[in-house]
Amino acid sequence: MDPLFIQNSILSLVLGFLIGLQREMHTIYSHKIEDFGGARTFSMIALFGYLSSWFTSFSPYFILVASAAAGILLVAAYVINSMAVSEKGSTSEFAALITFIIGAMLYFVPPLFPVFITIIVLFVLNIKDTVQEYKQTITKQDLSAAILFMIMTFVILPILPDKPIDAMGLVNLYRIWIMVVLVAGISFFGYIAIRLLGATHGIGVAGLFGGLVSSTAVAMNMARRIHQNGFLAKNVAIGIALASSMMLIRAGIEMWVINPELTRSFILPIAIGSLCGFGYIGMLYLTSRREEIPQNIEFKNPFDIKEALIMGIIFGVTLALIKLANIYTGNMGVYAIASLSGIADVDAIVLSLSSLAKNGLNPVTAHHAILIAIITNTLTKTALVLFLGKVQLFRFVFMYYLISIGAFTATALILL
Repeated sequence: MDPLFIQNSILSLVLGFLIGLQREMHTIYSHKIEDFGGARTFSMIALFGYLSSWFTSFSPYFILVASAAAGILLVAAYVINSMAVSEKGSTSEFAALITFIIGAMLYFVPPLFPVFITIIVLFVLNIKDTVQEYKQTITKQDLSAAILFMIMTFVILPILPDKPIDAMGLVNLYRIWIMVVLVAGISFFGYIAIRLLGATHGIGVAGLFGGLVSSTAVAMNMARRIHQNGFLAKNVAIGIALASSMMLIRAGIEMWVINPELTRSFILPIAIGSLCGFGYIGMLYLTSRREEIPQNIEFKNPFDIKEALIMGIIFGVTLALIKLANIYTGNMGVYAIASLSGIADVDAIVLSLSSLAKNGLNPVTAHHAILIAIITNTLTKTALVLFLGKVQLFRFVFMYYLISIGAFTATALILL
């Protein structure tokens, strides 16, 4: 007997058994009336799929007849079960249909492919409870934002011309929109993470993922909250520090995506600054009270048409100003723009400088300008904590910035 036939027959039974077992366990733990098929039924369906394909060597149309027969049986099973149960889904029947296809695949392709499909099916079948929990968290606006992100990335970006549209070569719509997509994507990831995990699960969660949205927003929000929870100064400082740590990492990711060559000089400073910062955060954590701020920190969804267009305009203007400053005023003009831009945010200036460093701007100038923007942004957040928060919180946050951003700056200056 052909060893391959024995191998695939056994494998079809195993793969079908796994899917059927998942369906059976789901029925038991959901306290539902017994659904269509279990481990044995699904094993037989997968084996039937394989044997149907194997018989094509004797009769080319056998697989078509077998597929039609399997489909009719599944439809009949669904109709019968629907009559017995008031609320009946069709997940098990579709899973059985895929199980038949998985069995049939074993004859035509290497076993790795049907095994991969089985794993995917098991994963999808097993996340029902998680999806239902997320339904309560994710809003219609969040789904609309995700759709908008896909439109921005896969519809708008490919049709934009990758060349300047003005005589001076200041505006390249394709490169500007890449920056918009990158920043929006990182921000959206942080926003969704907070929506799913919930900021009330810990100040650290809000700070860590909030830093992917806006470390400045985290600093402002948490500094205000300290007036309601003054005894949690260290906890709040941890949240602000984590957000600022993510700002450094975020800037590194943005540089790497746009200009990997420029990033090499910042890898070590970012690593040292982050490690020093996390060390201080760890010390704060070990000496802090294990309590949380009960209120949620609200973050605005980073996606809507207006926000995307505003981001694009900001990036376009920043790029144009840096180019003009480099042409007419030299390095000092670039540094001045970096300093002003860093007051509000570092994304626009970091991405603009990373892009221009590939197209004529001196890399050393770009390095120093990025460093200035990060320092300016840090000073801005320090001032916000001082004026919006309390002195005790300011001391912890200032010490974090002194250690983390200080180590980052010192290492960057040595290497540059």
